[in-house]
Amino acid sequence: MRFSRLVVPLLSMWLFGNLYEQIVWIPQLLANPRPGSLVGVFAAGSPIYYYLPWGPLGVVLAVVTRAPWPALSCLALSVAMKVLLITQVNPVFRDPAVSPDVVHGHAVLWAFGNGVVVLAVTAAILLVQRAQRSPAVRRPA
Repeated sequence: MRFSRLVVPLLSMWLFGNLYEQIVWIPQLLANPRPGSLVGVFAAGSPIYYYLPWGPLGVVLAVVTRAPWPALSCLALSVAMKVLLITQVNPVFRDPAVSPDVVHGHAVLWAFGNGVVVLAVTAAILLVQRAQRSPAVRRPA
């Protein structure tokens, strides 16, 4: 099996993890911004299982299999945004000492940043699929 065929399914798993956050977790957090309510990093239900190893593995395979530059640019944007969100915004959700207003404000930031990730990963998937279908754009994997 060619590794390039795994890029879309792996990126799709990452996309659906982000989409779940966007339509389920973020609205709950916006409606009820409780400080310290986010589950532990490796606890059951942790979002980390949406990213490790699926997202990074999909991105690495996209690079290794020479996905088109526009798709790689979209993936670079999504990785950079997710790193910023996880390192800068996410710790606020686990801190029981912050106020609900701070949690709400960071939830709004997360919603917009995660929306960028959802759009960028979706675009990358579509660009990779288009390249896989087009014989003129195909590169050996």
